[in-house]
Amino acid sequence: MNTKIKMVIPDIACYLFVLLFLYTAANKIWKFHNFEWVLGTLPVIGKYHLLLAYAIPSAEIISSVLLLTNSTRKYGLISSFLLMLTFSTYLLFMVFYAKDLPCNCGGVISHLSWGQHIIFNLFFLMLSVIALKFDNDIKGFTLINTHHNDKDIVRAKQAKR
Repeated sequence: MNTKIKMVIPDIACYLFVLLFLYTAANKIWKFHNFEWVLGTLPVIGKYHLLLAYAIPSAEIISSVLLLTNSTRKYGLISSFLLMLTFSTYLLFMVFYAKDLPCNCGGVISHLSWGQHIIFNLFFLMLSVIALKFDNDIKGFTLINTHHNDKDIVRAKQAKR
């Protein structure tokens, strides 16, 4: 694949994750009491609802901040992957094993059907994997590079050998 495309995809992925996470975190914070209450009604989560009510939007905000700079982007992509994996796993659990399916996603995402929501989550999960792969290919598995240019790419490829 073209190196310039490999450079752009992680950037686009980071922007999409920042938009997604800040949007959903803001919605959860704005409607905090409802978010906390719904978490309390969910299977498995119930007794941890208060902790998760604070932890989930905090993790989304922290991931967004990590995604904003090249020096922490890899950690942001890893945390994005872990968040999406957790959300997707729990969503699949809910669809297959829960009788009642309350949605506490926030904003327009709450209007998706369960099937659409699973596809949405899996898209972002795969996007995080692809962005991590391309980001590692460009940077040569380091976080030292603070900007992309052809000389850095050549050095990174040489460092991998």
